[in-house]
Amino acid sequence: MDNPLSKLALDYWYQVLMAVGVVVFLAAGAGLLSAFPTVPTAVISLGCFFVGLGEWINHPLQTKILHANAYRPGGVVTGHPRNPQFIGTAFDVLGVTIICIGLYKLLA
Repeated sequence: MDNPLSKLALDYWYQVLMAVGVVVFLAAGAGLLSAFPTVPTAVISLGCFFVGLGEWINHPLQTKILHANAYRPGGVVTGHPRNPQFIGTAFDVLGVTIICIGLYKLLA
């Protein structure tokens, strides 16, 4: 039987942030993080998930065809440069707001 987590591709920081946010949220909800207060920890991890989701939306796969010239060969270039979208930025703002609320609850 294969481990389903072995197929999880965490290639970029925002995907790792989402995965860590989910794991910490579930661990805080299950009471496994007894050294930390439950509600602020869960709120901060939820905010981290939303920031990661927003950045994942803001880093779509982009492909460009480069024509050959005297200085470089031609070819296809692919990558994930930042291309801000409204919904991605909205998730970023929501995530940062939730993180600030969690930090306020943690420090108050």
